[in-house]
Amino acid sequence: MERRGLKPVRLFSSDLDGTLAGDRDASREFARLWQALPYGKRPLLVYNSGRLIEDMLDFTLAEGLPPADFLIGGVGTMLHSQTHPHLSEHYTALIAEGFDVDLIEAELVMMERLTRQPAQYQHDYKSSWYLHDATVEEILELEQHLAGSGHRARIVYSSARDLDVLPEIADKGRALTWLCEEIGIALDEVVVAGDTGNDRAMFELDGVRGILPGNALPELISLAQGRAGMFLSQGVAANGVIDGLRQFGVFAAF
Repeated sequence: MERRGLKPVRLFSSDLDGTLAGDRDASREFARLWQALPYGKRPLLVYNSGRLIEDMLDFTLAEGLPPADFLIGGVGTMLHSQTHPHLSEHYTALIAEGFDVDLIEAELVMMERLTRQPAQYQHDYKSSWYLHDATVEEILELEQHLAGSGHRARIVYSSARDLDVLPEIADKGRALTWLCEEIGIALDEVVVAGDTGNDRAMFELDGVRGILPGNALPELISLAQGRAGMFLSQGVAANGVIDGLRQFGVFAAF
């Protein structure tokens, strides 16, 4: 990596569903390769998912994925680490101001095209809904409506269906940026991986390198194609991630 003018990778942040998960054999091959890296020299591992923290812990165990150093859950609204437990409280305090999920939901439930997602996808700093095939204008209008009601909120819309209302300073990319600042890692020492629009904020960070598996959606591919340091693999899910980590020198080439 240094011969190509790139810094060694110190942190790898990946989405789960459709990225590291989706092909269990490939997920387990990723785990084998990751755990074969020398402890203390391998990058920090961050799972960065729309799932909530407890669900992430159960899901990654069931999929055979290795334990992560940090978990970012709820589309960037939760942070967890067994080795840095204080970070969760600090991050929650940062994003909480001006966000009242009950008041937001009281407004959104009146909108006929919105359907509330099941309870396991909701928490105090994430209100999740289904909205099929929304236009850019519809999302903007909804954001403006919430702002006009005094809510400090933002919307992340992905897969032409999933709508998440989050605190205005929270998303997957901002949570990752905050974490990197706290632990002293520069963004040009980070590789990210994802497959849908709710991963977009990670790929937009200045200096990061990115991996898109072959199943990545056009909503993310269109962004990555215009940015340096992006790798679009033909491999699906974790197979594509493995290809990308070989490209960036984390895993040994064949």
